[in-house]
Amino acid sequence: MSEFEPGSERPTEQVRVDQIGYLPEAPKQAVVAVETDRSAVDARRFAVRDSENGAVAVAGVLSDPIDDSNAGDVVRRADFSTLSEPGEYRIAVGRGETADGDLREATGESVPFRVGADVYDGVLADSVRLYTLKRSNTAIDDPVTGLDVPAGHTQDAEARMYFGDEFRDEGDSFDVSGGWYDAGDYGKYVPPAAVTVGQMLLAYEQYPSAFEVGQCDLPVEPSDDDRESGLPDLLAEAKFELEWLERMQREDGAVYHKVAAQEWPAIDEAPTEDDRDRFVYGLSTFGTAQYAATMAMAARVYADHAPAFADRALDDARAAHDYLESNPDPEFRFDEGQDDGSGPYRKETDREERFWATAELLRTTGDTRYADSLEVRFVDLFDAAPRAPVWDDTLSLGQWAYLSADAADDARADRLESAFVDYADDLVTDIETDGYRCALDTEDYHWASTKLALSKGNLLVLANAIDPDERYVAGALDQLHYALGRTPTGYSYVTGQGTHPPRTPHDRLVEGTGTDVPGMVVGGANRSGDDERLAEFIERTDAPAAKCYVDATESYSANEWAIDYTAPIFLLHGHAATVADA
Repeated sequence: MSEFEPGSERPTEQVRVDQIGYLPEAPKQAVVAVETDRSAVDARRFAVRDSENGAVAVAGVLSDPIDDSNAGDVVRRADFSTLSEPGEYRIAVGRGETADGDLREATGESVPFRVGADVYDGVLADSVRLYTLKRSNTAIDDPVTGLDVPAGHTQDAEARMYFGDEFRDEGDSFDVSGGWYDAGDYGKYVPPAAVTVGQMLLAYEQYPSAFEVGQCDLPVEPSDDDRESGLPDLLAEAKFELEWLERMQREDGAVYHKVAAQEWPAIDEAPTEDDRDRFVYGLSTFGTAQYAATMAMAARVYADHAPAFADRALDDARAAHDYLESNPDPEFRFDEGQDDGSGPYRKETDREERFWATAELLRTTGDTRYADSLEVRFVDLFDAAPRAPVWDDTLSLGQWAYLSADAADDARADRLESAFVDYADDLVTDIETDGYRCALDTEDYHWASTKLALSKGNLLVLANAIDPDERYVAGALDQLHYALGRTPTGYSYVTGQGTHPPRTPHDRLVEGTGTDVPGMVVGGANRSGDDERLAEFIERTDAPAAKCYVDATESYSANEWAIDYTAPIFLLHGHAATVADA
């Protein structure tokens, strides 16, 4: 049984581990929050014990103390990288040593975890299945989770235009059915959708052997075309969202912004109970550019499995890019009231996204006019430092696409490669000095901090593809360890994963159906306290940045999921699968 603070249900285990586990040949570290006052016992040794029989598998000395100011902890680390035997284990810490390497006096113990080459397979399956369970306009009867719901928001097939333009009048009906619910709400938004699918496709491009047909036991049967195409589960699910994105594209190539109702549904309202009229809102050049980039990627990734779809995706990408070329100024259409029942996802600039779109089209087509466009309009972005990709800044995805393109200028590609490696070198230095080996700086503990840690890990994966380095390998896996429970709070930040996952996420599908849905990466620690529940906790406890988290439905700024939060998991899974096979 785990231990909790009375009345607060916060994990209190002294020893923090990846609550899912570790790969046999990969580095393995636990983090121990130690007591340092004179009257307390300061653990100095550790022993890794078999969970079933208590036999000591590995024992050793804890590291010197590390002051982790973000966590408000003094920690020591237990390095048990020599343990490669598959099995389930716990780590105990304390003082003294017996003849067989065990502890004379144990003062703390971890939750159980596994060592095995397949240790993250369940995380991948849950993460992909999550998107299927979050499908709009789709009946779900899932024997794994018990989710059994008719198709929700079928009114999206006749959504109404919130505004009029040269192609539709205000109030006209428009079929925007399909796609995933974006987050804890039922809105569907182009920017996070494009960024999410882009990261799925990037993961497949980098590690195609890590993603297979049937590995996720998807709860919806594939279409006849997808079955015949032999699409891996990851690509089959991504294609469902791509087809919704296509419906959002206007005849001139521009892409509408979002689909939602005019008011928020109640937190416990199931999809089928929300029968409000749904509207198509807004249009943006930054969303159009992200759409163009993702469709250009789809043209490459689906070329072998679904060539007709790939050809269509390339036509879509070109049409979107042509619109951008004809409309060089950034545009974000906003009509009064469009955010009353949905998130804004607003951005007034678009240069990073245009760079991404143009670079992906260059990589896909080899057409030098796209290279010329980058040189003329975005030359300064070649020298911008890579940044972890998020929905409102996709520059690094564009930089990666460019340096991977056969038609890229060699000198520019070399400089970009050096920039990725320089970023990685700085980041692993920060990771190695952080007590919990987390990539987040103090200011990074904001809304969606877990996603940011995983996204930083993704840049280490890409840097390792350029210049293999064991520190990059370890640092990337460290961010997975963080998300899966080696945290200052003791929580895993992924629903259904580990001993202490989020149990009350801010999510209408979960609350409305009473079904636990695994695979949701929640926002995590947020020192800004952007909701009342979290703000009250921070004020009451004066929590340090990395502990500003509550597992509460009301805490939407710490405990909500969004499609782009889980997306970085896929590249990290591919990375982990490669490490497991090495």
